[in-house]
Amino acid sequence: MMDTHTYKRYNKEQQLQKQSSGNLYKGRDSILHRDVMLYISEFDESEGPRLDVIQSIKDGSQLPEDRFMHVWDIELDSHSIMIVLKPELGYFLEEELESHSLSVYEILILIRTLGQSMQNAAKDGISDFSVHANNIWIQGANQPIIINYWNNEEPLWSEAGGLGRLMYQLIAKTSIIPANVEAMGLLLVDALGKMPVDEKEVIIKWIRAAVLDRKSLTVLLKGLDQMLLTYPEHLDMERTLSEKKLIPADPDITKKIAAVQSSQEQVQSRSLQDTIISTPKTAQYQSKSAQQQQARPVQRQPQPDPEEQEADVRRSGTKKKWMLAGLIIVVLLIAEMLTVHLLRKPDQPSNPPVVVEKPADPSPAPQPTTPTPVPTTPKPVKDGDIVVVPNLKDMPLKEAEALLLANNLRYQFFLEANEASAGKVMRQDPPANQNVEKGTEVTFYVGK
Repeated sequence: MMDTHTYKRYNKEQQLQKQSSGNLYKGRDSILHRDVMLYISEFDESEGPRLDVIQSIKDGSQLPEDRFMHVWDIELDSHSIMIVLKPELGYFLEEELESHSLSVYEILILIRTLGQSMQNAAKDGISDFSVHANNIWIQGANQPIIINYWNNEEPLWSEAGGLGRLMYQLIAKTSIIPANVEAMGLLLVDALGKMPVDEKEVIIKWIRAAVLDRKSLTVLLKGLDQMLLTYPEHLDMERTLSEKKLIPADPDITKKIAAVQSSQEQVQSRSLQDTIISTPKTAQYQSKSAQQQQARPVQRQPQPDPEEQEADVRRSGTKKKWMLAGLIIVVLLIAEMLTVHLLRKPDQPSNPPVVVEKPADPSPAPQPTTPTPVPTTPKPVKDGDIVVVPNLKDMPLKEAEALLLANNLRYQFFLEANEASAGKVMRQDPPANQNVEKGTEVTFYVGK
């Protein structure tokens, strides 16, 4: 039976944030001597214990997702419920709304990640929780974590509508949301800066539709998938989703993918700063000369005039005729000289033999020669160019990407149906702990 004499084990130390349904504190576990986060919700004593809330918290604590704060314990008294949460390194997203440095691409990734978390939670019967910025904790490489997922007291901030409002706040860098949707669109035009007009219109259209509740969460995520297809960093993932028919194919987007892929063929490596949620940059392993060579415009050779070509052919034919005539004359002269020599009388003194050399062809055709190939010496591999392939097994997708980039390795991954390993790496090639050169591409497979 649960101990209702609460607050004996856990001590409040500092209030971190006030939320609509309670307050979040930094606390301490006096028995295990560890830091905790305490979410305390007050309720009316006359209503009795909040059994429905307690049950929803217990159900939520079973979520396998790492995108929700883990519940360690629950304590009650007659006035409140204390939910003990596992503390994470990071910050409240609300604190960074007006000062963050996220690019539009990073914002779309963050919103898509939140939406995917909401879909996964809905499969376990948990939905309608708030995605307000004060209910989101940012950990590591912009990894969003939902704090309170056991109540649904803010309907405007749940599902697709909540994601649309949050997307507006992050792009416009403001906590204020205009009541007029048209005004919101005008402010977004300025906030999106120098982005092409057609791309601005797509983003504004989806935000407007989400805020007005015209799109479901599933449809909104498909729209985000299509927008992300236009970014080079997302090509591999989105191509896989399209091939598996998890998202609809768009002819215009396919053309953009082909154009981006052509320009990126020589740019495969990315530095640690260029993670999955970073704006695409030039690969660090591309040499300066190669970049200059790519930037140099291709000079077209002028096409010859057909009349000049015909004149050249006539001149060439005439020249060949004169060469043939000259050769015939030389042969006739040689034959005549030989005849005179054979018919000469025996008593006549013989003149010294005349040695006639066959004249060389006036214009001998040059014989093509095949140059002996210069043996190539393989470039020596220095110890500093060798890295060890890390073990990605059971690692979340984002951590696997960041770890490979940190080790100066390129990568590609594929999604495979495996609910038991959803969102985590199942296998990789080359295998872990193998020595390879920097820039080697590692292929791994993620369950879904």
